[in-house]
Amino acid sequence: MTDERYTITAVQKALRILEILIRDDNGHSFTSIVNASGGMNKSNVLRILATLKQKGFISFDEEKNEYYLGPVFLNFRNYAGCLHLNIENELKKAANQTGMIVHYTVFRNGELRLAFRVFPQTSFESLALASIHGDAVPLNATGAGKIYAAFAEDSVRNELMKNCAFKSYSPQTITDRTVFEHVVEKVREDGFALNHCEHEEFLCCLSRPVFSSGGHLAGALSFSGLKDMFTGRRYEMMKEVSATLAESLSRRFGYDCRK
Repeated sequence: MTDERYTITAVQKALRILEILIRDDNGHSFTSIVNASGGMNKSNVLRILATLKQKGFISFDEEKNEYYLGPVFLNFRNYAGCLHLNIENELKKAANQTGMIVHYTVFRNGELRLAFRVFPQTSFESLALASIHGDAVPLNATGAGKIYAAFAEDSVRNELMKNCAFKSYSPQTITDRTVFEHVVEKVREDGFALNHCEHEEFLCCLSRPVFSSGGHLAGALSFSGLKDMFTGRRYEMMKEVSATLAESLSRRFGYDCRK
């Protein structure tokens, strides 16, 4: 039996709200959360939501006025397959629309790791485009790495830069730190990063930052394909789709995209 002396009521209430969002990760309005909370006071629910949001456990989409699980849960994705945060469905739509592979990369345990990799159902050519280097994402040879070098908090960026060996993966890989830092400056100016066959010789990608509340970098969104797919109308469409999706995911994580 549980000893009630060690039960913290406030924690129980916070966990109850997380259970509501985990059980059904469609968006929840404040009213729906209160109704599902089992009689919790509206004021208490509001304070708990604000605290969980501040710590990244939940997020709030101001455009939809809905709460979701927050970016913190992306770090548990490999350990709890149910916590998809509805991100995978959005990535699938973008992949099918562009014919590109769509990746979402996060910072976890001191390194960059793929949280999601989604293939388009409409393009068989994409089946040959999976990264041959697994789920680890090198800082100096990928668009996602450039995004983290450009937009991550100083502590994260410094750790990644310190641990980067600037290893060569292809003839196009940037192996000089000074050159890499100049490229990163341009990424900050442009708001996106390009990878020109730097990780695999045949593969290019375009990456964009996804932010959470407070302007913190929540992840890097990448669209990958053969280099001849990065030309003309298809490339322009990919730029538009990736920008729209990055903004949508940022709002989803509570970032004010109007800033």
